[in-house]
Amino acid sequence: MAYALRFIAGRFKGGEFPLKSNREIVIGRGSEFDMVLDEDMVSRRHAKIATFHGQIVLQDLKSTNGTFVNGERTSVARLKVGDKVLVGTSVMELIRTDETTGESRPPAVPVAAGGGSSKPTAQAPPSSIMETQHAAMRVTVDRARGMSGRISDNDVTVTDLVELFNANRRTGVLVLTDPDDVEGRIFFREGAVYYATLARPNQKQEAPIPPLKCFFRLLTWTAGNFRMDALNPAPSFDTEIEGETRNLVLEGMRQFDELKLYVEHLPGRTARLRVVHPLRARLSALSAEALDTLQLVLNHGEVGKVLDYSEASDLETCQDLLYLVQNEYLTTG
Repeated sequence: MAYALRFIAGRFKGGEFPLKSNREIVIGRGSEFDMVLDEDMVSRRHAKIATFHGQIVLQDLKSTNGTFVNGERTSVARLKVGDKVLVGTSVMELIRTDETTGESRPPAVPVAAGGGSSKPTAQAPPSSIMETQHAAMRVTVDRARGMSGRISDNDVTVTDLVELFNANRRTGVLVLTDPDDVEGRIFFREGAVYYATLARPNQKQEAPIPPLKCFFRLLTWTAGNFRMDALNPAPSFDTEIEGETRNLVLEGMRQFDELKLYVEHLPGRTARLRVVHPLRARLSALSAEALDTLQLVLNHGEVGKVLDYSEASDLETCQDLLYLVQNEYLTTG
């Protein structure tokens, strides 16, 4: 039987590393090893995988940040098909290659030269909104508290973290804090996102923002801190997010890309809106959704409060607000 490690999250997502029978490979940051993962969270000599007598055994080599199998830190583990291995920020899944179409794939990482062959050059797969787009996530791993670090455009995004914990089937809560001390929480149950919140600590939340809207907003955060806390058992909530996590992330990023086209034409969250007086535009020309948004402006005034109290998505609400401003139903100030 032929096996390989397929990279399902991280810098080399989409690539595969073949595992040859009766051989031992070493994973590390050092260029002399078989699988080279050049990032801060990977130790110079991090782990090794032995494939002898039909068994595949993974051993951590006393690495600083540890080696994880299916979300649990391990020193030695016998791998089976479907197991997910986390080294640094790379998540790899053990697969059977003799059951696939047999199409060749480029190695996802540099491998040491051997058997007279030249050393191949690493090639990362084409990027997409679900991929890790940067060289390394600068995070730390603590046994008691789990993973923590900073969110940054040049380092790690919330989307990266969601994908990582989803692929690793983690159960816990991802706690995010932005530079304005707004705290967001994304809850995972065996890797699936099922709830999210947004609030300022020690302050009452005025609007009960739906969890899916909270999740979509958190995906857009580009700065702040994060930590992953384990939860056992995972708490339940009255209104939980439904849907496959990957599809939710794709929809959230799609909405965000479209939302940027509208946000630049609208005032900021703290800006006030008011109905034009006297109102010449006909209310009968508005859709039911636009009328609901107009009512929210009458009740709350501020752009941010209108977005929070709206039952529609931020994208739909911004579309309504822009229409109402452009057609002289609303004005700023």
